[in-house]
Amino acid sequence: MAQYQVQAESACQQVTQTVRRPKSKHMENQSNSEHFQQLWEVFINPDVQRCIHAIDQIVGYRLPESARRSFLSFHKFVTTDPPPVFIIQWRTNKKLEYWYHKHINGILGSTQNALACAYYHRDNLIEIEKQVLDELQNHNYKKALGNSTLGLGNTLRWDFEYQAFILAVRRCLDYLVRALAAFFKNDFHSYHRFSVFLKSQKPEIVAEKLCEVHSSYLAKFSFVTSEGSNKSIRDRISHYEYVPVGTINLSSRGFLLAGGGEELKPSSSGQFELLSEIIDQHLMDLQDCIDTYITCYINAVNEFYKRQGA
Repeated sequence: MAQYQVQAESACQQVTQTVRRPKSKHMENQSNSEHFQQLWEVFINPDVQRCIHAIDQIVGYRLPESARRSFLSFHKFVTTDPPPVFIIQWRTNKKLEYWYHKHINGILGSTQNALACAYYHRDNLIEIEKQVLDELQNHNYKKALGNSTLGLGNTLRWDFEYQAFILAVRRCLDYLVRALAAFFKNDFHSYHRFSVFLKSQKPEIVAEKLCEVHSSYLAKFSFVTSEGSNKSIRDRISHYEYVPVGTINLSSRGFLLAGGGEELKPSSSGQFELLSEIIDQHLMDLQDCIDTYITCYINAVNEFYKRQGA
């Protein structure tokens, strides 16, 4: 009986080993191909496609094509054939693969998505402003107010979008800096102190060009970077106090959003400053900054390897 049990266990082990034996390369490729075909047929099913489209309309967001140009240039830069030398080195060395993901995903993923976030909140800010101005056209409040001015509170929805926009701008800049710092194999992440970091990095030609870009744009982002005792709007929101979009003022002259994070007020000519105009300028500066950084970076890296004879 014992001898029979041993033989039975031996036979069982042989069957198990046979089942677990790796498939031939041909069989594996064929199996993968069939599996992919099945998945593809499910994916292109009209009902599935309608479902995907419907969900995308609810939860998705698309950057304007003009906002994606520099990201497409970066994608082309790192996927060209052959790729840049440092990309080849990173992808063929397990110890350096970390920097590959930080660099590529940092720009094409984190930075691009944060920029989309800024666009999204800008869209919402403008839509709220438009709804307010459109609604005011339906009411004869100017005549009723006479010489009085009425201040309205509870701009919370507007506040929420404004604060989210400000935070998205700073987040986008920090993500970009972290992605660019990965080129120097460093996890540095502060946009405000980026120029200080760059002064000690090599290759110098890349660091110096990026430092020039940083210097030319820093003043445009004072609303998200503090200097000394002057707290930026972003720092006030994140660390100190609730910053509203402003106070709605209605008078015989019309609508005015006053004060708030942007310290809105009538111009010297008496024209009312619209929040949408300021937000649009902030976003234009952010887009221009990102485009310049990416373009300058690509050109500097190419110049570096050109000098190296690579």
